[in-house]
Amino acid sequence: LLEGKVQELEERLHSEEREKLSIQASQRRVERKLKEIIVTLDQERNQHAEQRDQLSLRVKALKRQLDESEGEVERLEGVRRKALRDLEEQQELQEALQAKVTSLESEKRKVYQTRRPVLGASNLSSEDEDGFYDNSIASILTEGQLHTTNC
Repeated sequence: LLEGKVQELEERLHSEEREKLSIQASQRRVERKLKEIIVTLDQERNQHAEQRDQLSLRVKALKRQLDESEGEVERLEGVRRKALRDLEEQQELQEALQAKVTSLESEKRKVYQTRRPVLGASNLSSEDEDGFYDNSIASILTEGQLHTTNC
């Protein structure tokens, strides 16, 4: 009876040892798998850190470009405003000169009409008279433009 009990206990012992070996082998497989996962996670973490650093540098570069672009836009806006002011000044000058031309032409007609009888006796033809007054008007306009250009 005791020998049967010893044999039964030995079989149980062998069975438990086989089970223990199986569990240890399984545990080693799980530990290897865990190590592989940890290595993979570390690699991915390093990749993400590198990508984050690269993206951070890219964001800084883009911000710098944005600041430069905004500065350029401000500069160009200033140039545009100055050009508009210059254009307005030129238009005002043109209007003033046109008024002066109109005034001179009107004065020319008056002078021409009052001198016509006197000039009838002169040697100037009407074409010569027109050329004389046109040259006077042109010289006045040229002087006005030179004055505004020099300012």
